[in-house]
Amino acid sequence: MVLIKVREIASAGGSGFGSLSSIFCPACVPLIGSFFSTIGLGGLVNFKLLSGLTILFLVLGLSGLYLNSRYHKKLYFLLVGGLGSVLVYSGRYLTESYPLMILGGFILVGNVIFDYKALKNCKKSEVKK
Repeated sequence: MVLIKVREIASAGGSGFGSLSSIFCPACVPLIGSFFSTIGLGGLVNFKLLSGLTILFLVLGLSGLYLNSRYHKKLYFLLVGGLGSVLVYSGRYLTESYPLMILGGFILVGNVIFDYKALKNCKKSEVKK
């Protein structure tokens, strides 16, 4: 019972955190820069590090969507999350298009909200059985 609660919180929190971090990605440069310079590693902040951290957070968000899709059996949330992740990454690092990045972020956040509602509806129907 406790394992199910931890899995639910981790999947919803992971996908939500990954999506929110992608929306605030323009803020990640000063945040990561100030953190690394506070601990004396300010010279490590570069394009490759930020690109890698963005990929890490996007994969974290997609893994939460994957865990939820295994439960409620709706794979399109994972596909829409993948599309949003591609838009965020390509908007930030490949085409440097701020509107494309914001569109991908909004797609991710909206997708997480609808995915969470589908998960809750699935649990409600399970209780009625």
